[in-house]
Amino acid sequence: MADASRVVIGLTTEVIAPPWYQGRRRYQLFTDYSECLRRAGAVPVLIPGDATAEDLDLLLDRVDGIVATGGDDMDLRFQGGPAPTPECKPVPAEQQQMNLDLLERVLQLDMPLLAVCFGMQALGLLRGSGFVQHLSSHHQHTKGVEHQVQLLEQSHLAQITNSRCLTVPSFHHQALKDVPGDRLQVTGLADDGTIEAVEVHGQTFAIGVQWHPERAPDSNASKAIFSRFVAAAAAYRK
Repeated sequence: MADASRVVIGLTTEVIAPPWYQGRRRYQLFTDYSECLRRAGAVPVLIPGDATAEDLDLLLDRVDGIVATGGDDMDLRFQGGPAPTPECKPVPAEQQQMNLDLLERVLQLDMPLLAVCFGMQALGLLRGSGFVQHLSSHHQHTKGVEHQVQLLEQSHLAQITNSRCLTVPSFHHQALKDVPGDRLQVTGLADDGTIEAVEVHGQTFAIGVQWHPERAPDSNASKAIFSRFVAAAAAYRK
């Protein structure tokens, strides 16, 4: 018999479509996220990358937490900003809008949220952050390179990981900047000053990380992050 007490976590997916990808339009998500959630005791379910606002309202009634996953690049034109630079591979408009709509609803519900890479960037844009389309130090953050992140001592993330310094794998070339401190708190920085972690004021569990904890599933930090996230989702469910 299925264990009805296990929490259910929604995972965002990418929309894979031309011009950046060949073949038929489809959804994509690497399995690392689901594996980390299962190890932490949760049941992962996938959210279509082009889910409508009406879809999201129904889906959020059936999950206990959200992982906003990684992906390709933000297109600032949808937020009234400049066109993508040549280094960018912007996601489809509906995927970007879905992420913003989803995050807004999750924060309104105070539902536990773990936002990873693209997910953290969407969270920042939703909260009025500035944005770097292509880091001058991008070679220090892409293709799984490992680097250190210094955590704010009083942050939720430092408490969860029981650490002030983490070594993490990175797969990004974009980043947040000029984060409005009254709406979002910067809680982690790379040595080059890149913002690597944020937390949302007034939320029970709303953490964004620019690195990919699911790509280092056996690290103590990744285990702690997913475990505490699932515990927060269990408390939300009750």
